[in-house]
Amino acid sequence: EEVGLEEGKHVLLETPVDEDASHIKCKYKTEGTGSWLEKAGFSGQELNWVIFRVADSNLETDPSNVCNLSGLGGEKPEFSAVRWESLDWVVENIWEKKARPYQLLREKYDLECWNSRCAGIDFSGRWSRDSKRCVGVVEGLVARGLTEESAQTKAAEPYVQQWKHHTTNREWVVTTYTTDGQTPRRELHYPVGEFDESYEGTSTIFGNGGKVKRRCFYLAEKDSDAEIAHVTVSETSLGKEESLRYLKDGDLILKRTFQSSGQSDGITSTEVFTKCEEN
Repeated sequence: EEVGLEEGKHVLLETPVDEDASHIKCKYKTEGTGSWLEKAGFSGQELNWVIFRVADSNLETDPSNVCNLSGLGGEKPEFSAVRWESLDWVVENIWEKKARPYQLLREKYDLECWNSRCAGIDFSGRWSRDSKRCVGVVEGLVARGLTEESAQTKAAEPYVQQWKHHTTNREWVVTTYTTDGQTPRRELHYPVGEFDESYEGTSTIFGNGGKVKRRCFYLAEKDSDAEIAHVTVSETSLGKEESLRYLKDGDLILKRTFQSSGQSDGITSTEVFTKCEEN
């Protein structure tokens, strides 16, 4: 149904690995539903499934903030609300006369294939920021409250991270280092889902010490070699930050979008990390 989502902006078309999954379709009768099909003299219809993956963090978090339910192209609104639910929930709760296409989707499509693809993304290793290839970092730091001079100094500093798997392949433990690239500064755990992170002192990214609400998940990303990005959304005292990380041509790309508190527009920066030798 039309809800105002755009391919390439909000969602990306998925090409299933299993050829059978790319041709999931179902003919079903609509007799007794009182639908326009029945009124027009049709006994039913064929539904063809096309799989898309979410490529927008706002859509992933709450589709009601992105979807347009007002009725597109002059049509009357068909829906009054939208939310995410599991396919199992849909099959169990949808009107019985319209349930078969959803039952068939559950039977034919491997719902775990997305998690498997995400688990295959390997950030493992030691990564060093190449400041000469980064874009917009100074502007992003100024938006967080640094002076122009301090931001330029900070953006040019060495920045090294060590990534390793946590208990599952979709979760990560990241160690950041001081400017010498040898002394550990912080160790961060990125679980999948929502979590609170406490920190002390003053952070360039988070502001003054305290607690930050964070959420990690994976999105479709057309610029990535695997078309997948690891995403962290953080609600800080300075504002909201979205960090997308993905692999491209052997590099680790970090795209940060910072939206200052009370502002509607965000500032995006791109940092490029190259793999370096393990100590």
